[in-house]
Amino acid sequence: MSAIISKATGLINSAVSKSTELANCAVYWTKVSAEVTKVVVKNEGLAPPSSAQFQTFYQNAFKFIQSPEQQRAFLEKAAVFRPGKQCAVKAAVYGTQLLAFFSVGEIIGRRHVFGYPSVGGSHH
Repeated sequence: MSAIISKATGLINSAVSKSTELANCAVYWTKVSAEVTKVVVKNEGLAPPSSAQFQTFYQNAFKFIQSPEQQRAFLEKAAVFRPGKQCAVKAAVYGTQLLAFFSVGEIIGRRHVFGYPSVGGSHH
């Protein structure tokens, strides 16, 4: 009977230590992320939009939806738009950033830098 109790105690102790380790890791990375965010917000001068900015944006959007003349003018401007070198450079930079964020998300989701973790046997 004491062997079963010692195995159960060992299993519980292992689970508690792993969960404590995971919690400590989560707290650490949350604090690091918060500090990095503070630095970025401070250096870039970022601030949430004011309520007046929200109201102005949504009023303009609502007017655009209700006004066929504005929609037609927008479509005419879009039809004559010719992208240049500067537009291509912007698209390449934004595309690279998008690919980087996607790749980091994939790495976080897989918990591996390369490949997916093997689960179960491989059958061909």
